[in-house]
Amino acid sequence: MKRVLMMMLWSQTAFAGLTLSLNPVAQPGAAGAEALFSGTLTNTSTTDQVFLNDISVAFTADPQSNTGLSSNAFFANVPGILLPGETYDGPLFRISLSGASPAANYTGTITLQGGADITAASALVSTAFTLLATPVDQWRYATFGDAAGTAPAADAADWDHDGTPNLVEYALALNALVPDSQGLPAPTLLNNYLTLSYVPSASDVLYTIESSSNLLQWGTADVEAVSIANPLPPNRLTFRNKNSISQLGQAFLRLKVTRMNPGP
Repeated sequence: MKRVLMMMLWSQTAFAGLTLSLNPVAQPGAAGAEALFSGTLTNTSTTDQVFLNDISVAFTADPQSNTGLSSNAFFANVPGILLPGETYDGPLFRISLSGASPAANYTGTITLQGGADITAASALVSTAFTLLATPVDQWRYATFGDAAGTAPAADAADWDHDGTPNLVEYALALNALVPDSQGLPAPTLLNNYLTLSYVPSASDVLYTIESSSNLLQWGTADVEAVSIANPLPPNRLTFRNKNSISQLGQAFLRLKVTRMNPGP
């Protein structure tokens, strides 16, 4: 009797091995919309089938209480059973982001549950994911596609080798894929003052005009805003060095772009 009991217990708890990888692990998603994650599931057992009975998600910092997995998004695509050695490669799950969620990047963990039969509820495998809900990261994926998570697509990198970092290309609505440094703002003399104008094109970066007299030390103490009548386009902003060129002899201005939300 003891031997039979042990066999019955084993049949309820044993389950085949399972691996899960997302490709990529980060996906762009906007508030009030869904983000689709794809990847690969593999039953690593050579003898046992594995039942996939449930899926759950947990956020490191929950964007909103009603953010989570879209209903039936997993089992509409993925087979409920993986045979020994079988692999599934394709759409896995969708995350529905609340319309009230702030623009930020959210990290979480997906866990698949199941086991040796249709009633099993063991945690089979978990993996981390990132939901990119900041405008800059959505731009990055729209611009660089599958290569968005690589080093050449990083904020400080220069994808098109035109001397302009990717983050600045984004902030000034330039083309990060084609050299276009001619679109950068350039200092000019206005009424004997060195001025610099730019058009802000992003909501999640900080624009700062800094001045220097030697290209070594930079700061904002000597910079002031200038009111220009009827600027074109209307949102163009202009700043100048507080001191005239006649007083300074030489001066330099630069535009510094800083990301408000750190990347993943």
